[in-house]
Amino acid sequence: MHASLRPCLPLALLALAACSPRDGQPPREPAATPASVSFAVPASIAVAQGEEPKCTNEPRADGNDKRPRCVGMGTPQPEVSHAYRITLDNGESFTACDITKPFSGRIGGGMATMSFKPADAKGGTVAWHFSGGGGVADTAYDYALEGPGEKMTGTFRANAAVCGKAAGLGACAAAKKQTFSSTWTRIDACEAAP
Repeated sequence: MHASLRPCLPLALLALAACSPRDGQPPREPAATPASVSFAVPASIAVAQGEEPKCTNEPRADGNDKRPRCVGMGTPQPEVSHAYRITLDNGESFTACDITKPFSGRIGGGMATMSFKPADAKGGTVAWHFSGGGGVADTAYDYALEGPGEKMTGTFRANAAVCGKAAGLGACAAAKKQTFSSTWTRIDACEAAP
């Protein structure tokens, strides 16, 4: 006997003993094998061929996109950028690294600072601070964003009086129902100015 088969010898002898007739007993008939064997497959595992996936890894187009996301399926998708280039209707622009967190932008040659406080990714409030020519002025607006995430339209609506100080004197003008618009374009990376 070959040396590599020696460890299998006890197992082979046991199998032969189990199949051999016992003292005076007839040999056992082999059990019938069914023609086909079927196994129950839970519904959570069964998938119909050719069926469209019920989830997506695409970014949400807007607030009405209710498609479920494919969490843990396939290759992980990169997180969608919250960085935007914001262009006001007068042509001035600045970059926000994450519009879901408080951020600021400077316009007017650095004389005006817009400090945003988002309520969510689609709007919030913005405080304006103007400084120059020996005086300062402050006011505030509400802002709301509409449209697909790649390019949104922002609408600003005045919500506070304009108060200013110059040469030691201060004055406030009542809030007017003033509005203006802007374009918010998603960018891949943050390029905010220092």
